[in-house]
Order: sequence, then structure tokens, then C-alpha cells
Amino acid sequence: MMKSLHIIFALLIINGTLSQQLENSGFEQWENVGTGEEEPLSWSSTKTSDNSSLNGLAPQVISRSTDAHTGTYAAKLVNKNVPFVNIVANGILTNGIIHTTTNPQDSYVYTDVNSSDHSQPFTSFPDSIVGWYKYTPQGNDVGNIQVLLHGSYGQLPVDASTSIIALAEFDFSANSNWTRFSTPFIYYPTINNPAYILCNISAGDSTQAVANSELKIDDLELIYNTTKIPDQSTNSINVTYLNDHLQFSNVVNEINYAIYNLQGQLMNIGKIDRYNRNVSITLESGIYFISIQSKDHHQSIKILVD
Repeated sequence: MMKSLHIIFALLIINGTLSQQLENSGFEQWENVGTGEEEPLSWSSTKTSDNSSLNGLAPQVISRSTDAHTGTYAAKLVNKNVPFVNIVANGILTNGIIHTTTNPQDSYVYTDVNSSDHSQPFTSFPDSIVGWYKYTPQGNDVGNIQVLLHGSYGQLPVDASTSIIALAEFDFSANSNWTRFSTPFIYYPTINNPAYILCNISAGDSTQAVANSELKIDDLELIYNTTKIPDQSTNSINVTYLNDHLQFSNVVNEINYAIYNLQGQLMNIGKIDRYNRNVSITLESGIYFISIQSKDHHQSIKILVD
């Protein structure tokens, strides 16, 4: 079956912007140490959510660990059973604030622009985020990190009201040693500039976390491309979608691609080159974003599949 699409190109020029970083990204500074509300400075978890009636019932899922990648401390996140109710509290850490309910599917994190403790103004354009982690999942649990650049409002998972500028996301795999991760920001076609950065780190699946999954995280760093991306008016890559295949054209060198849906979920990731330019994938009707990156090329494409 043929599906039509409309393509809008957003070519992103990144020119050595100010190298802003997440605050306390090495988790060296902590507050309320030794209490039930022990948290890294500039970060928040389940004990300091926006629902004060549930904060006292929530287990402590974040703690300071001396098993650090560098420095003195790292952050340790653990999924824990909630007493008297049949749910598991996700080991979660955010530089925003958590909106908690008794139904994990209705919970999310967001930037509280009216609170300096739960928001980080941010106007730069990083290329990627890197960091170090150890992860011991239970069952089929999957922990991850999401970093959102947004305008006046932002939440994770992304919803329709989020003024999204860019999103980076990485799923952690089981590793008993400190392991480096790196994942790119996918820039969405928009005329707006970032106003805030929102980061969410979790030790388990946000809606189906498994008790006792444990994540240690340290040394987060935003990476900036200091080389100007060249004008791509003459070498933009084109994409068509036909019979469950994405077909890339005008490909010269090997490039990395990533396909995201409107909610920021990664649908597919891989590499293509001038000899292998077709990707087999079934896309339901909706809006998708394709990020294309190579050493000297950065392009974001928005597609509408009818």
C-alpha cells in the first residue's frame, strides 16, 4: 500500500554557542544528606514531588553513592515497592519536578518555570549528551535518560503542550562496570529557541518498573560541535516513504539516522551510505522526525505519513 508524505526540511546551523551544562552534572553536591529527602543539589525525586500528600508515603529511591566514576560521589537510583499498595516506585531523578499520582501511567516530570529549584534556563544548542553508568536491571526492566530542550513549557514524556526544540534519549543496558554512553539531540523543525533544559533519569520502565532495578549515573556532559555546519542547500538529503520503505537519496558518505515519532520515542536507528539507502520500516499514520548526522552534515526532516 502506498502512503504519501509531505517533507519539511529544517537545516540546523550550529555556530559554537555558549557551552552551557546541566547543573551539578557530576552529582558531587548533595543536600539533606542522611535524611529521607537526600538528593543531589539542583535535582529532585519522589520525596520532593509536586504532590505533598504522597511525598511522605513515597520510598526513598535516590541516594548518594561513593562508587563514583570520577570525583567523590555518583547518584544511585533504585526501584522500590511502595508500602501498602501494589505498585513499584521508579528510581527517578530530574532537574525539573515530578508530578506524582497513585497511577504510574499518569505521572510525568516537568519544568516548573515558577521555581528556580525545579527549572534550569537554557539557551544553547548542544549536539549530544554523554555520561557514565552502571546498571543492574531486574527482569525485562529498561532504565533510560531523556534530555529535552524546550520553550515556555516542557514535560517528559513529551505531550502535545510541550514546546519541543530538541530531544536526546538513551536506554541503559546491563553493565556491572562503569560504561560510557553517548546519544545525539534530535532537533525538531521550529523557529523557536530553547528557553529551558529538562532531564529525566530512571532506573526502570516509567509505567512498569520492576522492583530492585538499580542504576548508578555520573559525569553527565553536553557536547557541542565547534565546527560550523556547512550550507546544505546543494546537498540536502531527500527521503521518500513507499511500500513500508524509507528511501534516502542524495547520499554521498556514510551517515547515521534516527527516526522518532511525535512523542519522542525512538522508532528506528542505523546507518546508510550511497550503496545502501533503503530502510525497511512500517510507519503508522502520523508525524515523524528523521535526524541525519555525519561528520560534516546535520539535517532534521519532518514527515507526515497519511
